[in-house]
Amino acid sequence: MLRAFLQIFRLVPFPALYALSDALAFLLLRVIGYRKKVIFENLRRAFPEKNEAEIRKIARATYRNLTDVTVETLKSFTVPYAEIERRGLCLNPEIVNQYLDRGQSVILMGSHLGNWEYSGLTLPPQFHGATVTAYKPLSNKGMDGYLNKARSRTGMELVAMDEVFKAIRKRSGEPAVFILLSDQSPSSRKSAHWVDFLGQDTASLPGADVLGRKFGLPVLYYRVVRTERRGFYEIEFTELSADPSSAAEMDITRAFARRLEADIRQQPEQWLWSHKRWKMKR
Repeated sequence: MLRAFLQIFRLVPFPALYALSDALAFLLLRVIGYRKKVIFENLRRAFPEKNEAEIRKIARATYRNLTDVTVETLKSFTVPYAEIERRGLCLNPEIVNQYLDRGQSVILMGSHLGNWEYSGLTLPPQFHGATVTAYKPLSNKGMDGYLNKARSRTGMELVAMDEVFKAIRKRSGEPAVFILLSDQSPSSRKSAHWVDFLGQDTASLPGADVLGRKFGLPVLYYRVVRTERRGFYEIEFTELSADPSSAAEMDITRAFARRLEADIRQQPEQWLWSHKRWKMKR
């Protein structure tokens, strides 16, 4: 059923795809009220300086962003790579490749800003080394395998989140890029890194900070943001820590939180506000 559904999306042109997205956004917001309470509560907490009209405007754009990313992701599984590369333009891969060319692996810290699925397809051919990303496996093994096959068609290797340590050790003799989406809530309060993020005391994933310092891997930040042209994104890299072995604990986590917050404040509607980001208390 999933395969048949994706083949239907192959036939849908992009203009019709965005008409569908607009309809879905209206349905989710006005009819179903999908996670409406969570989205509005998150926006009010993050932007107390904004009035209710401004919050509603961001919320409407947030729903359209959510449905855009959804239909784009479904379409991306059958679109030729050249089209995905055109729609997910990688601006400065040399920032990453300078390390790989020296035989040095790196960690990339990303987020659910813009279309993170596009970046998963666009990035591997840009790098001078293997690309590995951590993900949370689905309980349905058949669907998990099918989606991972689609996600890895341009060279991405997917490993379960709790297998990243082993993956880094396994590739210790060759340069590789390890991608961690680091804006999610951790599963453990005990191991969480607590940082100030969007004015909130926020439990954050410690993985990139811990792994970067342990293995001495440079840590970089990448952002994926939609341009003024709908359906088109730009991917840009910046350094967070060139020498993590000399960094103090949580320095990298804090640096990531600052960079992501700055990007969210510039384009708040492009972040995934529908998850309960502040459900965990210290």
